Parts: sequence; C-alpha cells; structure tokens
Amino acid sequence: MIKAIIIDDERNSRDIIALMLGKYCPEVKIADTASDCADGIRKITQHQPELVFLDLEMPDGTGFDVLQGTQDDAAFEAVFVTAFEKKFLHAIRFSEVEIILKPIDKESLLQAVQTVSQRINAQVSKNRYRVLLDNFNNGRQANWNLLLPLANGAETTICTTDIEYLESGTDYCTFYLEDGSTYQAERSFRHYADLFIPLRFYQVNNTQMVQLSHISRIMQDSHHILLNSGVQLEITERRKKDLISLCR
Repeated sequence: MIKAIIIDDERNSRDIIALMLGKYCPEVKIADTASDCADGIRKITQHQPELVFLDLEMPDGTGFDVLQGTQDDAAFEAVFVTAFEKKFLHAIRFSEVEIILKPIDKESLLQAVQTVSQRINAQVSKNRYRVLLDNFNNGRQANWNLLLPLANGAETTICTTDIEYLESGTDYCTFYLEDGSTYQAERSFRHYADLFIPLRFYQVNNTQMVQLSHISRIMQDSHHILLNSGVQLEITERRKKDLISLCR
C-alpha cells in the first residue's frame, strides 16, 4: 500500500480525489487530508506519507511552500493538482514532476499514480523536487535547470544556458552542451522544442534547435549557421531570414 495525503483548500476537490483513488487506485491509502499549506506541512510531518496530492494555490501559500517546508525530511513523491496556470506548469515541466489539471479525469489520475508508484518502488532519486524549487526561487527562466530523464534509464540535471543545441532522434532527443558533452533524453525532440519556446532558442530545421547565444555567425553564402564550438548546422532559407531578423 502507498500511504498518501491530499492537500487542497477546496473540500470538493479533496473529496473527488479521495473518491477516485478509492475506485481506481486501491493501492493508495489516504492517511489524512489538509486544507492549507500550514496544516499540510503538519500532516506530512505527522504521517510521513509516500505520496502527496498537492494543490498549487491555497489561501496561505502555494504547493511550493509545502515542499519548501518539508525538504529536510521529505521522502514523498508529489502529484500537483491545479487549474491551468502557465507560470506554474512551465516550472513543473522543467523538473519532470507529475501534474494533474482540474477538472480531474480518470486517465490523468491513473497515469500519475502509475508513474509515482514506479518511482516509489524503484526508490528513484527525489532530486526533481530540488530542481523544481531552485527554478521557482530563481524566477529567471533563461537560467533554469532542466532535469533530463536519460535513454539509459538514469537521469541528470543540466543548466539551460549550457545547452548549445538539441537534435531529434528516432525515439529520443540528443542534447549537445557547450563543454562538449552530450546526453540522450528519453523524451522526444518536440517535447523540448515546445518547452523551450519562451527561451532564446530557435529551430533552424526540422530536427535541430539552437540556443541563440551560442550562434557565432549566420553564413551568408550558404544555408548554414556557425556555432561558437565550430559546429555547422543547416538552416532553411525561410528560417534563415527569420533568424537574421530575430538577431538584429
């Protein structure tokens, strides 16, 4: 059994989560519920749960405050439950933490519980929550850390400013860093291309995206750009014109 706590300021939300877990996820046992951050921190300290369903916005703070207040002895996995809030969703997706959007549907709940159950059983590192809090406290997206689940089953953390470019593979995405190291992430190129839209990255062709600060020169006599490392990447004519305008 997985001991769980639900922290949400809306009683209806707490009841719905508990009801759905009882019906679809019998392996999850609800030890207690809380209606605000302060009470949630007390309940976590008291029950030492393995899993916490955590609302993002509550009257006395956010779900991040709950994480911050329990980091010293936090041995739990978290599933954030929230309405659509872009500013929070982006930070969460950089850290690979599970999130369910309200109104909650069966499929999203089952997927989240399956993912965290696997992490609990495998005793996976909780480093994703430190990455999440560091990014949230930093506030500057351009300098955020990114947790990468690797194709070999491991994981690593890289700083977005260190990424030179990324490239699509068949079932993975390869990251090329400015120090010459490379990482194969198990997620798709499209996942990261969408994630990096708010940052200063630009997709130069169908399979490659580059960080603008790592471009040394846009070559006028060919369809290529030169990176600071000396690597040349192809760029389509249309994208070349857009990139020139973007870099002015």
